[in-house]
Amino acid sequence: MNGTFFSLNPGANIFKEIKIQQPKWWTLLREDKELYIEIRKDNYINVYYHGGCLAKIEYKNGFIAKTHQKYLGDCEPRGKGNKGTDKFEYDTIDLAKLDNTLIINIKERIKIDYLRHIENEKPTEKWIQGKLITGYSKYIDSEFQFNKDIEIGRLRIDLIELSNDVLSFVELKGIFDSRLRNDEYRNPKVPEIIEQMDKYKLFINKYENDIIEYYKKLIEIKNSLGLTTIYKNKIELNKKPKLIIVNTYKKMTKGREARIRDIKYLLDKHEINYIFE
Repeated sequence: MNGTFFSLNPGANIFKEIKIQQPKWWTLLREDKELYIEIRKDNYINVYYHGGCLAKIEYKNGFIAKTHQKYLGDCEPRGKGNKGTDKFEYDTIDLAKLDNTLIINIKERIKIDYLRHIENEKPTEKWIQGKLITGYSKYIDSEFQFNKDIEIGRLRIDLIELSNDVLSFVELKGIFDSRLRNDEYRNPKVPEIIEQMDKYKLFINKYENDIIEYYKKLIEIKNSLGLTTIYKNKIELNKKPKLIIVNTYKKMTKGREARIRDIKYLLDKHEINYIFE
């Protein structure tokens, strides 16, 4: 059952105990407007700051929270990985000591280690994603993963939108992303974005009923934890995934205008549902 639509359980201990205990750390995380909290299929919680996981929270005879060792100030590698790269691990956060100061410190370390180029034309996609999620209540989930179908393969979808009772899966790309168009040297065939959107469409149509029931449960959990106030009797599923392209150009040139035209031509040709923001 792990990793499937059916593993999400509104009656899981983690959700029941948060409602019963109303711990102070939960209120701190929930009320921080820079953070967003996602419910995961196997009944745990991820707390994000612009895509950087500030905390993964589980319940095993008590609440357990972990974060990347670097976010707690430990930047020393703990050995080597299989490919000879530096190995880093996840350390426990003492939730009894979680306060605004610790949250601020973790945020600052996420900025240093995980986010780049925030002030220039090429902010990380995760930073853009975080701005969209915290700025618009219509995004009810992010980083949705599904790895249980050989035909579809591994997929991770950036955003899930609920607007006017319609649920849509949304892929997010920055304007500089090379996967958005054909490239004579690096990508002479079908751009990766077309393959991505086709795979998402296959997934949506193959699992329509399971997706709808899954998100009904997820909304029930988020409502019960005070994360959302969404009450829908009926949810429909958009059969076509959406693509959001975020234009962070600060100055237009003829080359950039041509790039945008090329991208639009390609997406129109393949009948991709897209918008520029």
